[in-house]
Amino acid sequence: MKLLPLLAGVLPLVSSLQVELGSLRTEGVSNPLGIHSSSSNLSWRLLSDLRNDTQTAYQVQAASSPGLLEKPDLWDSGKVASARPFTVYDGKQLMSRQEVYWRLRTWDVNDEVSSWSEVGSFEMGLLHTSDWIADWITNTQSKTGVNSLPIFAKEFELPCSPEKARLYITGLGVYHAEINGESISSEILGPGYSTVNRTVWYRTHDVTSMLQSGSNVIGVELGKGTYDAEKGLNNRYMKFTLTPKPLLARSQLEYTCSHSNNGTQSVLSDATWLTTVDGPQLESAWYGGEEYDARRVIANWSSINGDRSGWQYANVSTGPVDTAGGLINPVAPPIQITQRISPVSVTQVGSQWVFDFGVNYAGLYTFTMNGTGLAGTRIVFYPAENITAAGVPDQTSTSSPIFDGYTIAGLEVESFTPKFMYHGNQYIGVNTTWKPNVSDMTGLVARAANEESSTLSTSNSLFNQIHQIIQRSVQSNMYSVLTDCPTREKLGWVEQDHLAFETVVRSYDIQAYGHDLCRTIAESQVQWGPSGMLPSTAPEYAVFIATSSKYRKDPNWGNTLSLFALELYKYYGDKSVLSDHYTIMDQYMAYLKTRQINSTMFIINDGGLGDWEGIDSTTPTGLTSTYAYQQAAASMKEIAEILGNRTISREWAHLEANIRSSFHQMWFNTSGGTPHYSVNNQATNALALDMGAVPAQYEAEVFQSLLDALAAADWHFTVGEIALPALFRVLMARNRNDVLYKLMNQRTATSYGYQIEHGATSLWEKWDGKDSSVGSLNHFMMGFGDMWLQRLSGLAPSRGSTMWDTIDYAPIIEGDLTSATSSYRTPSGYANASWHLDGSILTYDIVVPVGSKGIVSLNATAVKEGGRELKRGEYGVISMENRGEATVIEVGSGSYSFTATV
Repeated sequence: MKLLPLLAGVLPLVSSLQVELGSLRTEGVSNPLGIHSSSSNLSWRLLSDLRNDTQTAYQVQAASSPGLLEKPDLWDSGKVASARPFTVYDGKQLMSRQEVYWRLRTWDVNDEVSSWSEVGSFEMGLLHTSDWIADWITNTQSKTGVNSLPIFAKEFELPCSPEKARLYITGLGVYHAEINGESISSEILGPGYSTVNRTVWYRTHDVTSMLQSGSNVIGVELGKGTYDAEKGLNNRYMKFTLTPKPLLARSQLEYTCSHSNNGTQSVLSDATWLTTVDGPQLESAWYGGEEYDARRVIANWSSINGDRSGWQYANVSTGPVDTAGGLINPVAPPIQITQRISPVSVTQVGSQWVFDFGVNYAGLYTFTMNGTGLAGTRIVFYPAENITAAGVPDQTSTSSPIFDGYTIAGLEVESFTPKFMYHGNQYIGVNTTWKPNVSDMTGLVARAANEESSTLSTSNSLFNQIHQIIQRSVQSNMYSVLTDCPTREKLGWVEQDHLAFETVVRSYDIQAYGHDLCRTIAESQVQWGPSGMLPSTAPEYAVFIATSSKYRKDPNWGNTLSLFALELYKYYGDKSVLSDHYTIMDQYMAYLKTRQINSTMFIINDGGLGDWEGIDSTTPTGLTSTYAYQQAAASMKEIAEILGNRTISREWAHLEANIRSSFHQMWFNTSGGTPHYSVNNQATNALALDMGAVPAQYEAEVFQSLLDALAAADWHFTVGEIALPALFRVLMARNRNDVLYKLMNQRTATSYGYQIEHGATSLWEKWDGKDSSVGSLNHFMMGFGDMWLQRLSGLAPSRGSTMWDTIDYAPIIEGDLTSATSSYRTPSGYANASWHLDGSILTYDIVVPVGSKGIVSLNATAVKEGGRELKRGEYGVISMENRGEATVIEVGSGSYSFTATV
């Protein structure tokens, strides 16, 4: 639904505080369709031209139509005292399909009321199994290598141009739907990953404008996705294979006519739909590529003038979803094409023409050609992240063979775009018999369409490049779940969700996306195997049972649900992500307890993945697994406290203390020099310090051992993805940004800069280069360093804050840095920080969003703001104090410009 104009109303007072235009969100999304929560989170952002302004109260009104908001029939919260820019819908019970329109006003620090906001909206989905009256349909004749993937269509008559029409639709594995010859939306690769016997995602589409009075046609094409993961045609690569199964579609179109007494009418998928397997899509292997024969294209297949005379009736089938799950409309934005890029060159190498896009990306491509005189000619596309020394596409890093085949129809203008799968590539080789132009190929970058939420720039060009390659890898793996790589696995290895959380959340709004990820992780709880176990991938499409199941059971992967959900709460303030999944988290903790050495030694030492992809492979897996156990217990302690159960929180605190004590007992070592842990490398000491296992009397010495380990590596990384975040946190907590600067500013192995020096345009899986065996060239799991880059401007949530209600502004001025700027769209509004050093004169400009407090920390004592001396209680300054050679200033919301001599 579109935003509606402001409703008329005369306000008695004028407030400096206003709701930001376009900021109303339901469940983190603007005007969503298909909501399944009857107590949805409603949020907004605020603007004010005053310093130290804040919301002191709000009033939300909700109605079943915009015209009823003056006398709301669903909910009027009344004036609610609160500084938080969100609430939970608490009105009348909402029914399936119900439309809700809402607005709000706020009171500022002077108790003056704002004008009413614009009107936002949300619409409920199909909440109950009984709401679904459409059948699952299939075509049982579809068989790879014999005919095409199935196409379905239904022609129907409408007595009017509808006043309202909604299409509720899903397909397994991947669907593409059209009405009257036009795609129903910009979504691609729907419905997305899920554990299909528990939940199948569907989407709700507003198709009102696509329908007309009289004849209409709805059409659906199906691809395999991960649902039908059989061996690919022509031996295409597959990560895993399953027993072939019929592809399924379910479509429920509902419409109303403005001058009809018949209420809502439906067009349902059923046995009257027509289907064919004589189409052009011959293969859609999720990993290995597509096969398309343009000679078999059915003209106007989804239009009223299409010829479907030779089609058969669809087969009615049963769906995969049991009663414990159901069909759920995801709240998160769909996957969409977000950018189009042109190749930088095309070069002939032997029998291929190799297109180079200049960057490694994930998504699709479009190739355009003149097919005149070439009917029946098959051309093959070979995507790759790398090329050989001879310039041929090299699929070593992606697994092989991966290729798309296209058979030309013979038309003057033809184009091919994969539709039911995606690739990760920088290069595409094409075996055309003619010389193509660079302009014949276009790269289509795709990802989940989460809104971008930040900017970042520094005076250090290497740091800017590191940020770019990390973010490109985040984009390349932000699909329906966060995947490890867009090529050989495309699996939701979940440890990245929490280990690289800040790297992702500081760049994209993932409130809704994160909720859906948590549901996916919770539903992956194993159906066969140890009770309560959460596997390393979600959904668990491929069950890793080799090597004592180490790829399936490592606690640094399994503990993701509690750690990730807790961070989501801290950023967005919605407790439901904790309460909805607490039982699953609790069951997982019970499972971990069964893996302890014994009842008094709180150590997990039965195998795992260790400090994955660390250069130093000597870190014991038991040490990293026990670290994960402590991190899980610590998160459960916090979650229980947030949910109001202090007794349970104390029990988790007791468990956490026991784990730390056992860890110290097991791995602390004073022999051979300075006290340290285990093998005395970067990982073991960083993990011990990060988890708080080091007794106070040894902390300084263990930290020195960590510094010694870093120095021994000449200030290069030897940690893997588990210890990398711990290393950054430990150094930042002790204000050793000088050390982090050394690590981040390296250009030799092993470092981020080394990858860039060797041509990386996305982050690699392995520290030691793209020539390492098997290593992907598009992983974001080592991307935690971007968190530090995001903080160079000083901008970060304060420890213990929720929804960025307290923000640190502590610029990191190290090495050759002369400036750093970043912004972040917090739940309350935009926060900005920008510093510039001119000789010894520091200028620091910040913006604190309405309702937040800023803690400004500058390593200087003579600080001015706006050219004025700082005075407590004036110009937004709440307090100030000198701490040694530093000045710490607490300020309220607003824009500030500080100057100091440093």
